[in-house]
Amino acid sequence: MPDIIQDAIAKEYSDLIGKLSGVINSSIVFSNNEISELHVLADTCRSPKQIVRDIQSALMVQYGVVIDHKVISIAQIPSENDPRAHSRLVFEEISLCKNKNNSSATVTLTDGDDSFSGTASSLNDHREIHKMVSQATLNAIGNFVDSGVALSVSDVKSFDLTGEKAVAVCIAVKSKDKVDHFIGSSFVGDDIGTAVVKATMDALNRRIANT
Repeated sequence: MPDIIQDAIAKEYSDLIGKLSGVINSSIVFSNNEISELHVLADTCRSPKQIVRDIQSALMVQYGVVIDHKVISIAQIPSENDPRAHSRLVFEEISLCKNKNNSSATVTLTDGDDSFSGTASSLNDHREIHKMVSQATLNAIGNFVDSGVALSVSDVKSFDLTGEKAVAVCIAVKSKDKVDHFIGSSFVGDDIGTAVVKATMDALNRRIANT
């Protein structure tokens, strides 16, 4: 396909994407007559995952183009009147279920009026259960952030600090070919499960606010 035709098609696609809620601008790269990269600059009024889904739906409905979410990159900047500019996910609820051999956890987080839930399961071992709760939290976070980011639990440790029980969580974040590690902590208080959720969020909340 000649470059002039690709440029015209890219402009049509970008014009359509620019009409979607939250999108400020976009840039499209073609390779072998297919979209190989789609970079989007958006505000923070909607989650990256929601924007990605809208882009996929718009291109499919308008042009019959199927695009893999992995080629879409979302960068977000806060707008002056954006109520989500300084928002962070907030812990709402944790639900634990046990049977003879296994346990499962569902963690619900909120961002304003939106809620995001994640579920994970493990064997009935207290160390594995703590990791399970952390992974359920990450799965809930994964429903909020860009789907191109993979989140996993590296380790969960309990310890004493100034005479109180505390918990620390190490999280691995993989984006493209790069893996970063983040650590978060929380005092246990009355419930270790809630502390694990809060420690997991502590490790990622600042990153999430800038995702």
